[in-house]
Amino acid sequence: MKIKYFSKFLFAVVVFVMVLSTVGVYATWKYSAPTTSSNVLKVGADLKQTVYITEAAYSTGNGSITINGYKETNFNSMVTLTSANSSSVTVNVAVYNNANETYAFNAVKYLSENYSNADIICTLSTLKHGDKIAPGETLEFDAVFKFKNNKASTDTVLTSILNFEFLPLDELPAEEVIAVSGALGQFKDIINNISTADSFKTLINQMNDYANNDRNDDSYIGNVNGASDADIALLDELFQGNLTINIDGVDTEVTILIKREDVDGNANTGDADGNEMSIYMTTHDLQKDSWFATEKAPVYVSVFSSDDDGENWYQLGDMYEGTATIKRYDGWMGSGSFDTDTWRSTTNVSLQNIIKDL
Repeated sequence: MKIKYFSKFLFAVVVFVMVLSTVGVYATWKYSAPTTSSNVLKVGADLKQTVYITEAAYSTGNGSITINGYKETNFNSMVTLTSANSSSVTVNVAVYNNANETYAFNAVKYLSENYSNADIICTLSTLKHGDKIAPGETLEFDAVFKFKNNKASTDTVLTSILNFEFLPLDELPAEEVIAVSGALGQFKDIINNISTADSFKTLINQMNDYANNDRNDDSYIGNVNGASDADIALLDELFQGNLTINIDGVDTEVTILIKREDVDGNANTGDADGNEMSIYMTTHDLQKDSWFATEKAPVYVSVFSSDDDGENWYQLGDMYEGTATIKRYDGWMGSGSFDTDTWRSTTNVSLQNIIKDL
């Protein structure tokens, strides 16, 4: 092959690899940056400021693993265990902090559609929530794949995409709010049409169709027990799996109620009618111990407003922790949902008063 044609071929290959990297395709090769600080800095110069997996390799165990690739901290692999109850595979993972601030480990997250075998779990033996990694540093940890409850399954193969999530230290949520943080992040994308080009309109149209969905009016929608199948299906689609997430090997369901309401008392903000968009979130099962008693569930809430009649939404303050009374979805005494009107912060302040004082 002549030099000039070889050069064109090499250029085409490089462009193809760059395109795969840009769109986030998992390649069958793995990204292996050198582990010395000087070389990693050189490799990471054009990468965005975040944490990256730089090495991942089989360490020990009586099973096998095929590492299909990794992008940032998402790890794509196929694990095959033996039929023994104690079968396991340990992978040693190295991550590098390419940011200019300290990051900390949050959790192992995955969506069910990216995890083929619920009988095999992944545990971290040397890494825990809050472990820090400073700028320019490399951190190594072991990920152990094994049978759940040490009980072998007839299905010994797991294909999965795991996210070993690291976040800036000042953004690290408490362990109990990890799941709702995922739902909140997706809600921001929905109402700002980042999820899809018309995701906010899709949500509003479903809210407006209250008469066909067993709701009293168009001011709310949720995936709680008692909600219509159409409401639940639409929210599940919009939230793209972020209402059911596995965190550190435990499936966590997030129950939400979305409300269109005037929270800040200002008719000139929010949508064209002066309403904010609020999302109430809980991982509580919303079941009462006593049918007659008044019982409360922990509920987190965030409020979004707009200065252009709902074209663009921004968050008012933070995500607030509080409680709300457990009720049926129709407002009657019982279980399965919660009453947003009874929500109070952990310091017993109403949502309206919190927002008013911002």
